Order: sequence, then C-alpha cells, then structure tokens
Amino acid sequence: MPMWVMHVERVQGDYREPEIIDLEDGCLFRLHESDISERGTKMLADLLTEQAQCWAPRPAGSPPGPVIPVQWNCVADLPDPFAIGVEDGPDAITYTVDSSILNQRAGDYLGRLDTERSPYWQRVPKGYHDDGTDAE
Repeated sequence: MPMWVMHVERVQGDYREPEIIDLEDGCLFRLHESDISERGTKMLADLLTEQAQCWAPRPAGSPPGPVIPVQWNCVADLPDPFAIGVEDGPDAITYTVDSSILNQRAGDYLGRLDTERSPYWQRVPKGYHDDGTDAE
C-alpha cells in the first residue's frame, strides 16, 4: 500500500469554505487564501501527511467506527519549532497551529469536517502504508 500524501491547496478569488477531497493516495485540503498563509500550505501538508500514516479508510462494506472529535486550535505567537503540531490521542485529535499559518475560522470548519469523516477511517499500525521501498 503506498504512503498516504496529504495536499494543501490555497484557493484565490471569492471566499469559499474549506473542503477535503479524497484522492486515490490521500486527500486534498482546499483552503481560501484568507484562511491559510503561503508558508502554511507546505507546513500543513507535511504535518497532515505525517499524521495520516496512522490512519486508513475503513474497508468497503464495513460498519462505521466511533466518532473521534477533532479540534483545531489556532494560537498566536507559538515558538517556531512548535508553530504546528498534532496530539493524536485514543479519544480525540487536537491540532495546534500558529494563527499566522491558519485562522480559527478555517480551523473550526476543518474540525467539523474531520470529525464528520472520522467514523469512516481507522487507526493502522506503523508501517501499514509502506510500499517496501525506502523513500527519502
């Protein structure tokens, strides 16, 4: 199974709410330019890709799993090494992001989308997505 890759696209023009689009090998997070900074697109894509390695869609036909609440906290002036992070606990997932990267409006919307999607995903063991190659 190939590694999951999460993509973040910064959309210009009239405001549109954030959306998550399923791809064959991951997801595309589309966020309006007023919700995410330019540097935030790569930072968020990297964080989501790393975190997604612990998750996979539930097999077709299997019943939905539990709802896992997902919260995004957008906090001002986080120190740079901690400008973005995730705590993926057994009963909840909490993202913490510097508000210069992502605003709380988008964070709240992403939290609702992620929470709604959570029953259709399952936690997987480390290495589940490895395809046998040593990607660097």
